[in-house]
Amino acid sequence: MAWVAAACILFMMLAICYSVILRYFWNKPVPWIVEVSSYLMLYITFLGTAWLQRQDGHVEVDLFLSKLKPRVRALLRAITSLGGVAVGFILTWKGAAVTIDFYQRGVTMMGILSTPQCLLLAIIPVGGFFLLIEFLLRIWRSSLIVMGIDDSGN
Repeated sequence: MAWVAAACILFMMLAICYSVILRYFWNKPVPWIVEVSSYLMLYITFLGTAWLQRQDGHVEVDLFLSKLKPRVRALLRAITSLGGVAVGFILTWKGAAVTIDFYQRGVTMMGILSTPQCLLLAIIPVGGFFLLIEFLLRIWRSSLIVMGIDDSGN
């Protein structure tokens, strides 16, 4: 999913450069590029969140955690990961419910492309599900450290 997010960023960069060049030199802007780029920002966020979680790239206060023993640190990570599991579950559950509802009602975005809103929202339950899985895996890895099965400290 991180590769797809990276491809979206690359596409956005090239498309915006293309649009700027067309507007500046030939006064022919490409109006749909701004709209698509705003949609891709949502996709990039939800595609990259689980990958970032796996890399331990989310913000945490390690000034306090670095002073703790590996087992205590792992226990705190497991406990705080329960909140992440709850967030991932809610994103998956409610995101799927809203996406299905918007699909059934045929809700579209007001804009140049009149994009079905369910296509935009569909990434939320997908990203939420993978985030949920990553937090469950983090709890699993932390519990192994707490039980002394894995003493790597990760």
